[in-house]
Amino acid sequence: MLERPRIINVERKPRKCPVCGNSVVDIIYGTGDMTESEFLMAYRREGILGGDNIPRRPPIWACSCGCKRFRKVNPDGTDAKVKVKMLKDIKPKRLTIINWTTHWASEAMKEGRWEIVHHYQVEITTDKGETDTLKITAVDGSDAEDQAKELVSDGRIGLKGRKCKSLEVFDDIK
Repeated sequence: MLERPRIINVERKPRKCPVCGNSVVDIIYGTGDMTESEFLMAYRREGILGGDNIPRRPPIWACSCGCKRFRKVNPDGTDAKVKVKMLKDIKPKRLTIINWTTHWASEAMKEGRWEIVHHYQVEITTDKGETDTLKITAVDGSDAEDQAKELVSDGRIGLKGRKCKSLEVFDDIK
């Protein structure tokens, strides 16, 4: 059986991997010893970590499972001029891309008590001066506030601060 090379030359970013069908994501260079889960928590985006060494002919995309990497080439097969993605140039996505659900809201949904479940936006400011907004599904505003405090203190949302300096809870009107 003829095996395909690990790096495949392409003219543009594939939508999915031709081998396994998974999504294709950017390769991020300059990541040092960071793990992919640390990257996901800190930047809230998918990516494959390429480490600190940038190859002479770098692949710039990879299958999300890591089975194949993709190098951009010109239509004539020569290497295309590319700019690799560096960790120092990446900004974290907003926390609002994640919808957190409290324990009480989960229990209410399991019991079919949808009328007491609400969507909230919680604007937080941490002790390190960071500000962001969380989307939280909860049974009431204090439940959403407690969830936000827990997420911050546990460090599960990728912020440096561990204490909430201020919290404001709003109904999430869609």
